[in-house]
This record gives sequence, structure tokens and C-alpha cells, in this order.
Amino acid sequence: MADVDGKLEQEVNAPAKFSFREIITKAICGTGKQNFQYTEYLTIPVGRIPTSILGSSVTRLKLTEPLVTEIAGDGKKNVRVSGTFDINVWYAYNDDQATDVAKETTKFTEVIPITDISENIIGQVDARAVLTKTPQCYKTVITKKNQIQIDVELGIYAEIVGETKVFIQVYSDLE
Repeated sequence: MADVDGKLEQEVNAPAKFSFREIITKAICGTGKQNFQYTEYLTIPVGRIPTSILGSSVTRLKLTEPLVTEIAGDGKKNVRVSGTFDINVWYAYNDDQATDVAKETTKFTEVIPITDISENIIGQVDARAVLTKTPQCYKTVITKKNQIQIDVELGIYAEIVGETKVFIQVYSDLE
């Protein structure tokens, strides 16, 4: 689609003049994701013999502020995530004649390795962490010692955020 005088065709066919600029910006410089499994044992009060599990749940998950760490001075970055969650198990005892709920707060600290980390990080970095899989009880059983064993699984995604240098292509006017 050329103008009457052909001006549009000249602009399309003209060589582009460009250069590069360096920009400093805050960006995600590395990420990591991992699933974790925990086995906890709840102690039942003396005199109660659990006979069946009626239900189990994990509630009140709280993550603390994640920290960026290095392990063994090898330069590889990791994010350390800590937190707590409550385990609740509803059980029947004394030949299913009565029920009760056993509760326990579990603390955890995990290290998530960060992959594909940028080489151009300048200054300090921050870490963020979010759940990718909410904590779930995937197995609850009564042990021979009249304890309740609960297996819990959860997933965490972590990222390192920092200032980094980025090169962009800048086009100049053709006039």
C-alpha cells in the first residue's frame, strides 16, 4: 500500500538504525519449586485406646519471611522457608464409645535450591515463597503404641528477586 508519491514504500525498505541500552530493573532472578513430606506422631492421653480414625485435616499454615542462603560457600543460592501448621485428627476410642480431637502444631524449615539464577544480579536480593500445594493429610493410621501417625505433604515455590542489568534494543528515528 504505497502513497501516491511512494513515501510509505521508502520508509518500509529503509534500513533501521538501532543501538543497545543497559537498564537496571528489579526482576525475578531465579526460581525453585519443591514438595515436602512430613510424618508426625500425635500422643493420645493415657487411658484412651484409639480404635478408629474419623477424620484429619491440616489448618492454619503460616509461612515466615523466606531468606536467601548459600550452602557450603559454593555460590549456589537457596531459599530457606520456615513456618507452622496445625494438625487435627478426629478419632474414636474405647471401642468406638467416645470421640475426641487430637491437635498439634508442627514447625518446619526447608531449603529450596534455586535454579537458573541470573549472573547479572547487583546489590541485595530478596526472597519470596508461596504455596503450590496446600498441606494435606494423605495417610493417617493408629500405631501399635497407641499413637496416631499422620503423613502430610505440601509444595512451596520460591523465587529470588533482585536488581539486575538488562540490555534492550533501541530504535532511533529514520529522519
